[in-house]
Amino acid sequence: MKKTHLIAKYQPSSNSPHPQHVQVNAPLLGFGDFGRLCLRMEAQDLEAAEQFYHIHGVYYPAWSVAVPAAVPPAYAVGGQLASFSPDPDPEATTNKAAAPDSSGSDKKDQPQHDTTSKKDVRLPRTVLPIHYDVRLFPVLEKGNFSILGQVSIDLQCQMETDCIVLHSADIVVDPQSVKVIEQGKPAGKTLTVASDGIHYETDMEFLIIRLKDKDKLTKGANYTLSMNFVGNLTDQLRGLYRSTYKEDGVEKSMAVSQMEPTDARRAFPCFDEPNMKATFTVTLGRHRDMTALSNMPLIKTTQMEGMEEFYWDHFAPSVPMSTYLVAFIVANFTQVEADVGNATWKFNIYARPSARNQTQYASEIGPKIQTFFEDYFQIPFPLPKQDMIAIPDFASGAMENWGLITYRETALLYDEKKSSVTNKERVCEVIAHELAHQWFGNLVTMDWWTDLWLNEGFASYAEYLGAQHVEPGLKWLQQFVTSELQNVMSLDALESSHPISVVVHHPNEIHEIFDRISYGKGATIIRMLAAFLGEKTFRQGLSNYLKSRQYGNAVQDDLWDALTKQAKVDKVPLPTDVKQIMDTWTLKMGFPVVTVTREYENNSVFLSQERFLMQRSNASSQDKTVYLWWVPLTYTTDFQTLGSTWLADGQTSKKHELSIPADKNQWVIFNVDQTGYYRINYDSKNWQMIGQQLMTNHLAISAINRAQIMDDSLNLAEAGLLDYETALNLTRYLEHEADYVPWDAALAGMNYISSMMSRTSGYGLLKKHFRTIIMPLYNLVGFDQKVGEDLLLTKLRTKAVSWACSIGNKDCISRAVNSYAQWMADPENQCWKRSNTAENIDIISPNLKGTVTCTAIAEGDEVEWEFALNRYMASNVASERDVLLTSMSCSEKPWILAKMLEMSLNPTSGIRKQDAGRVISQVSSNSLGRYMTFNFIREKWTDLRKVVPTNFFSYIIKAVAKSFNTELELKEFIQFREDRSEELSGAERATQQAIDRAKNNLNWMRQNYQKVVDWLQRVY
Repeated sequence: MKKTHLIAKYQPSSNSPHPQHVQVNAPLLGFGDFGRLCLRMEAQDLEAAEQFYHIHGVYYPAWSVAVPAAVPPAYAVGGQLASFSPDPDPEATTNKAAAPDSSGSDKKDQPQHDTTSKKDVRLPRTVLPIHYDVRLFPVLEKGNFSILGQVSIDLQCQMETDCIVLHSADIVVDPQSVKVIEQGKPAGKTLTVASDGIHYETDMEFLIIRLKDKDKLTKGANYTLSMNFVGNLTDQLRGLYRSTYKEDGVEKSMAVSQMEPTDARRAFPCFDEPNMKATFTVTLGRHRDMTALSNMPLIKTTQMEGMEEFYWDHFAPSVPMSTYLVAFIVANFTQVEADVGNATWKFNIYARPSARNQTQYASEIGPKIQTFFEDYFQIPFPLPKQDMIAIPDFASGAMENWGLITYRETALLYDEKKSSVTNKERVCEVIAHELAHQWFGNLVTMDWWTDLWLNEGFASYAEYLGAQHVEPGLKWLQQFVTSELQNVMSLDALESSHPISVVVHHPNEIHEIFDRISYGKGATIIRMLAAFLGEKTFRQGLSNYLKSRQYGNAVQDDLWDALTKQAKVDKVPLPTDVKQIMDTWTLKMGFPVVTVTREYENNSVFLSQERFLMQRSNASSQDKTVYLWWVPLTYTTDFQTLGSTWLADGQTSKKHELSIPADKNQWVIFNVDQTGYYRINYDSKNWQMIGQQLMTNHLAISAINRAQIMDDSLNLAEAGLLDYETALNLTRYLEHEADYVPWDAALAGMNYISSMMSRTSGYGLLKKHFRTIIMPLYNLVGFDQKVGEDLLLTKLRTKAVSWACSIGNKDCISRAVNSYAQWMADPENQCWKRSNTAENIDIISPNLKGTVTCTAIAEGDEVEWEFALNRYMASNVASERDVLLTSMSCSEKPWILAKMLEMSLNPTSGIRKQDAGRVISQVSSNSLGRYMTFNFIREKWTDLRKVVPTNFFSYIIKAVAKSFNTELELKEFIQFREDRSEELSGAERATQQAIDRAKNNLNWMRQNYQKVVDWLQRVY
């Protein structure tokens, strides 16, 4: 895709009727009826290069124009900062962008930065920002998408210096507009910027401003740094970017921001690090038909000077916050004001006008969750308003910008007629997650990205508390175990995992840690911490922590200190302080497997711990880390009485006398309700007694522990720590299971076995086992949804029907194919191109639409796939579009899968940039598409890098290699990494993890495939 380059050139126009004049096209201003504005300047005026045109109250230099990327490359600055001049030599201008001072001045006076060292990416602390005044005008004219900006930053000097170093990326600053003024003087002393004193270091994304001669910033003094700049309003889903959508068939554009982690610098020059907090006053320019939003409420609107159709919206000053939380929106959206009861703040939902009817659920639960967190943290929400807005193009699920939370449409909008229970659940959990951030992350922010998990881990834990408050029927605290704890264990069992608290330097490294470790493992160890401290102590300690650090920054030790102090106040018995315990969980990667060997005659157990790994390689023997943890152990024999003990981080094993009686013929279960982040293995007799209990009366064991038994046993077997006969025998009890969480755990484990065996001769036998355990569930819950049924039952039916159809159950397939045929025959569906099509929604329940569509497309031909594509294009409901897009990858026709892959990179195909990675990963999960996808990314990698946002690459790479389990596949994937090593920036860790998984899979085939087949042959 061609980019718009920013040109720092005066260019004579060959079409000018006055050759003695120079015509400067300014497509940045090409709004609507104004067309392309031009500025003529006398030739003699060019020498000064100080001609400005007055636009909406901000002066911009005549050179700040954007032109298509087709201009000669020699003229393009391409995002680098140039020392601008009217020099007619394009080479000279380009060279100035990156060249150090060539004026003969002493090199030691120049800022020296090693652009190849990741250690230098932190800004110096010579000056700190106090307040920003940001004025932006995003130009939303097709062909002229640009940003006109002005920023004024109040600074405090911490150390005498002649340089100001801040961040700037993909922005061109007018060097002659750069001013440094000392505050506190009657008229304000203006310091002189050196003629060659503006330098841009691309690798660092640093903008370096050097003062002239002997001018210096004085320690303790305050200054104001101001400048004008221009930027591109790209579609790259970062910084301040554009999103496009259709309303009543007309394409429209909006401006939206996504700053986290390091992209505020793409919207305006700033000190873009989380611990350099400041207040912000924001002014946004917009057309009269549009709405502007920012973190704080609108306080006034003024008309742009000389432009009747355009206005400036002025927002109230913000509270102190990090740059990554700053938010800007300019859009023609509809506002829905929520009922907040007696709250002191307002709460609004914004969406496309045609999606207004999908905002009701969010407007109902949003204020309730925010009120819940006010009570939970014992701190009022500090802002006067909370806005939540659904963005058509958004890279993440959502972003917690303080007072203006941005969401993907699927994470905020819910249509009760077309969205499933899973969609409702998704909206609820994401809203709760982002609202938890308003305190944990926004009010108190991690000091540096090393402690990202303090933000994301806690929000990922607290979201379950907030969601449980508004939707208790979904049993969120049970679902946590499978959705978070068990889910992240599969990643953390790899040698290429990483600690929760991981030192990062470069932005690419920062992007990589936005993964399941920071989110899922972070949430899991916080849940474990809450369990061994007790809820009362935990909550009060959190409140104390937040109050003591509010509007500031923190490291994990600050949290540990607050919790330790509260534990002492409440006299909680701990073996050591919280820091000593939790450091073993945050500073080491992985987790332990605790082996429980019972001594049946004397009511005692022998406990031992070691790191749980799916496969050990030579690398593990070279790792000098001592993998021992402080392990909080709980156990029970009846789920009425609990016992507890600890394994210390210096103990590989110990003998423990059970504090509750356990008959030698009675099972003991450790890790009650799986509150601890570890696996449990038992001696064979205890495993056998647990299996007997499950077969005779599984309800004697809690639902969470039944899920734990399924997950632990199947993963222990996969790792070679438990024989597969024991693990698979345990799954036979599932014929009697009717609760969601145990099934969720069991199906995840069996899905792995299925993915390994689906292309082998033993798969037929495996399907027999699946039918044996799944068909009783399918027959119990049925194909059709019942009115008023429990929400988790609806989710369980979705799983049962999906599996029944996938293993070839004729009744399931017949019902799915017939339902889809009825949907296709519905007269309302003949108007595919009408976005407000109101088809008969009773034909297919939203909860089964994915399975029905997938099955019908797999069983069908082109016509079924084309129908889904047309419905996808016509649907106004993002969650329905997601379901259809996923289901379209179920086709068994290779040419259709190839078409989908090509569509993912085609900007005119109708598949959004945000969904391209998902399409590729979904096709790769198709047995037929697995090889096609790998070939596709190898052949199209260069195109992928251009089209797909950087943070999607980890996702794609992991998905493509997920099921690789042959020598050839592993060899080819390793070769792919070697061939593309220079182009895997930001995905290096994910690539290594994908290789580790492939090695694990290959090892599984060698070690376990035949064992599973042997068991299946004995049983069936």
